[in-house]
Amino acid sequence: MVPTFLARLADPSIETVLVCGCGGGFDFLQGATLLPELERLGKRVVLGSYSFGEPERIDDAPVVFTAETGAVVKRVLGHSIPPPDYGPEVHLASFLDQERPEGAPHFVYAYYARAFTVPALRAFYAELVRRHDIDAVILVDGGSDSLMRGDEEGLGDPIEDAVSVGAVAELEGLKLKLLLSIGLGADRFNGVSDAASLRAVAELTEAGGYLGAVSLEPTSPGFTFYKRCVEHVYANQTFRSALTGFILSATEGHYGGELVPPALRSRVSPGRFFVWPLMAMIWAFDVEAVARRSKIVGWIRECTTVRDCHLALRRGRDLLAEGPREVENLPRQEDMVGY
Repeated sequence: MVPTFLARLADPSIETVLVCGCGGGFDFLQGATLLPELERLGKRVVLGSYSFGEPERIDDAPVVFTAETGAVVKRVLGHSIPPPDYGPEVHLASFLDQERPEGAPHFVYAYYARAFTVPALRAFYAELVRRHDIDAVILVDGGSDSLMRGDEEGLGDPIEDAVSVGAVAELEGLKLKLLLSIGLGADRFNGVSDAASLRAVAELTEAGGYLGAVSLEPTSPGFTFYKRCVEHVYANQTFRSALTGFILSATEGHYGGELVPPALRSRVSPGRFFVWPLMAMIWAFDVEAVARRSKIVGWIRECTTVRDCHLALRRGRDLLAEGPREVENLPRQEDMVGY
């Protein structure tokens, strides 16, 4: 009954794991749900924040990599100095120092998700693989827009996710490459329909790329650790993540869209959101299978500037034989009665 992705992670030959955000926002922070299990399995973890925070705004953190695009990567510690509105990388490092003092000082690599191309990010990850003897990479996507193929009506924020998927899919010498989606359904507010997300899961299953799922339980070590981590981050910055609020709310048993849960009160209004249990699940996929299915990855794979990535996406969408799909909706209950 153990899902395939956890069984593969338990392989003793996998000693060091890179856990990083797939594309922007708090994606990397959702990876905190995995840290107690990776610790239990005896893995050494390296953390990467491919987020919308700009590392240039973080002081007392050295630049450790400069991409051909000019984007920089900083190695952030718990004592680094972020701006007051947004610095989850610093706050995650300080939280880990507090929770796991025997491993202090902890660090997080911080790099801006809107500044990389597939070749640039692949080069950085290849450097990390060499520097830390990494055996496995886990991309964490808050939401499910990383699963969009490119012909859907709504894509969310497709470039950043496709850059991650394309870059990691091309890395060599790794024993395991995973994409985890946490918070499925949250991206409906980014234009991604739930039907499109679930269809993507089905198509990846058919292609052999689905590696199982687990639910976050309110009292589980992964969730309680994650919740404490989020509380620590929020105690030190003003920005609040809607996606994180969906995951917290769904795991604690909230449902629907009328009564706003505490974790979402600063981000949503009654009737303008919807929480459901699928947001409290971790869905796992083979990165290479996701890349093969994605038209977006194919369109942008060779682009050397971020601007070219956006142009390639637009051109690819324009050249779709039948155009983008119409908005996909789940069947109404009333339409199913009698079948």
